[in-house]
Amino acid sequence: MDARDEIAKTLLRLGKTEFDMLRADALPGSPAQDWTATLAVTHTPDSTVWTVRPFHLALPAGASGVWAQIRALAIDGETAFHAALDEWADAPVPDEAGEGPEVRLLIGIAPQGPPEIAARWRRADGWCEIDRMFLEGQPGSRLWSDGTPPAADPLPPERVARFTSSFGVEAYQRLRRATAVVIGAGGTGSVAIPMLARAGVGKIVIVDSDVISPSNLERTHASFPEHIETPTLKATLARDHVRSIDPDIEVIAFDGRLPQRAIVEEVAQADVLLGCTDQHTSRLVLSDMARRYLVPAIDCGGLIEGANGLVTGQIIQLVLFRPHDPCPRCRGMVDDVRMRQELMSPEERQALIDAAGDQAPPPEAHEVPQIDTVGYITTTSGTLAAGYAIGWLTGRFDPPFERMQMNLIADCLDVTDRPQPVDEACTCQDERGLGDAGALPFDIPSHWGAAKRL
Repeated sequence: MDARDEIAKTLLRLGKTEFDMLRADALPGSPAQDWTATLAVTHTPDSTVWTVRPFHLALPAGASGVWAQIRALAIDGETAFHAALDEWADAPVPDEAGEGPEVRLLIGIAPQGPPEIAARWRRADGWCEIDRMFLEGQPGSRLWSDGTPPAADPLPPERVARFTSSFGVEAYQRLRRATAVVIGAGGTGSVAIPMLARAGVGKIVIVDSDVISPSNLERTHASFPEHIETPTLKATLARDHVRSIDPDIEVIAFDGRLPQRAIVEEVAQADVLLGCTDQHTSRLVLSDMARRYLVPAIDCGGLIEGANGLVTGQIIQLVLFRPHDPCPRCRGMVDDVRMRQELMSPEERQALIDAAGDQAPPPEAHEVPQIDTVGYITTTSGTLAAGYAIGWLTGRFDPPFERMQMNLIADCLDVTDRPQPVDEACTCQDERGLGDAGALPFDIPSHWGAAKRL
């Protein structure tokens, strides 16, 4: 273990694919099943995050990791888990490579009710309880500490009475414990963020590097002409909007972009990730974060199509990027020329034009094409993305699509799902759970600088 582990908070992340394998083996009346797994290690300034790799995959050579012993068993309630916990705690630890496992995980799976979990990690002076467990698709899972189940959460305030009437008190309590990271605070992000805040998400991280411009006023929520007169960052505006909704929410805003390090560190500890920029680079790195750090993500966007002076399409697209989903390259959603355009500085673009002289400059020298959209399209898209994120965070429903497209002016909205398989030639699935051991999908341009916490 790294010396930083001695003082950091600890978070263990397990993806849905691996949990489903454990659950399939945890049969009622059968003995507990023991598994071994490789964990990637990610360090943030105040936390150590372990991500469970697919059971059949090891870490790349030279990558920092640990190995874990995982025990899964069927239980019929809290009492049965307590007995299993006593047996697990007293059981001899198998010795592998002379050191034994550095993380131990016990999961009790009941036919009704959430999974019960106990987790420990080894340090120099013995075993220590893990502080937090993220189990994808199981937001109600309960992490025990020192043989004791978690304490009851506070009751919700009256202002969310309609929400709790629809979803239940427990759903609000799960939201209050959750962290959402939103990339982009413009048209779609500026509505998704307050939707999450009003529902009760306890921590919201907002990321955007742009200032409010005159054309933003038509679709960016909470923006007014004074934000043009006094240049205002979109992330600052969204942060202040959240604080005005609920001052008890922990809200963090960054002047920055993914995958700058400070923002990656927030993503590695989040429960859900929303992409609200409609950029190819953002979409690619959103999927990369979902796979490597086991953080389910939703990408959203919208545009207007037209011909012969008429609007022919008002399109909304929502795409799921869960750890096991095909990446944007598998889905044909990114264009390399567009990627280079988005990553290029104005000075680099002008240098290409100057170097071309009388010849046509390369395609990436052109400005990034403007996506035509309007406020009610971005508002609908951002609202839907926030709603499906709330479904995940509460465990009340899952998005019923993989890649959903909707035309707001077609008959019955022309809602279409476009499920796509993983490209067998793509290596994206080998990156699941890699954490910091994986490589970024592109080099961060030097002109981006460092992300600034506002």
